[in-house]
Amino acid sequence: MEIDIKDRIADLCAKVIAAPDGSEEFVCAMGELNSALNEHAENLRSQIASLRQKGFPHSGDTGE
Repeated sequence: MEIDIKDRIADLCAKVIAAPDGSEEFVCAMGELNSALNEHAENLRSQIASLRQKGFPHSGDTGE
């Protein structure tokens, strides 16, 4: 079963906080965190694009 992306990001944040600054563990965890955040951002962009295709207004739309 795949771990939820938000749980994965939280776990990676905890690893970064616990790792000694500049250590290999820190660098590795930061790389994984960066990747997970990019994945999450892309998923959100895809969801927004899908909603826009279904006719949901952009956040700047006033409805007037």
